[in-house]
Amino acid sequence: MNDFVIETNDLTKCYGEQVCVAQLCLHVPKGKIYALLGRNGAGKTTTMKMLLNLVKPTSGFIKIFNDIHLEDASKAYSRIGALIETPGFYDNLTGRENLEIIARLRGLNSIESVDQALSVVNLDKNDKKIFEKYSLGMKQRLGIAAAIMHKPEILILDEPMNGLDKHGVMEMRELFKKLADNGKTIIMANHSSEDIEALCDTVCEMDLGVLERIK
Repeated sequence: MNDFVIETNDLTKCYGEQVCVAQLCLHVPKGKIYALLGRNGAGKTTTMKMLLNLVKPTSGFIKIFNDIHLEDASKAYSRIGALIETPGFYDNLTGRENLEIIARLRGLNSIESVDQALSVVNLDKNDKKIFEKYSLGMKQRLGIAAAIMHKPEILILDEPMNGLDKHGVMEMRELFKKLADNGKTIIMANHSSEDIEALCDTVCEMDLGVLERIK
């Protein structure tokens, strides 16, 4: 048995004749921070959607938690937290109210879970501002709070630094490092190397769906 919590072999996604991801082979170790780096359109988000069973691969396979495959997805995905593209919340509710709904749907203690998640991402638990009035950075923080609230073993994050100022980026770096130190596995996508290269254990550079380099 190996220590990889996510593995892909020749993972490919095509839309008609357009190849979005081509024969991608990833091996993500437990407790590490793993990055997919590349410009917009490189195939990062499509890869993450396939990992989360939101998009069906054209070919290849995905293995999660060593012996749990997508055919048994319900067991795997309860152990994963994700933030893909724009966080989806109710515009007319506060951040706390949005998280309380998610907590109840997941069967969590809403007060304890929500308070802890908001504290981790440095959002005020008593803030009465509705989500519609949030800045982009605040929306990203709330999305990360929702992703970590059920204490997942794996976090899959698409552009988690998007909209954050330099101070916010530094805070998120510290958060992700702390989560990894506590045994969480993080796979994140980013278009810029500046925010994540020093943080990550492994960086995979993608271009036009092809894995160009691993470092």
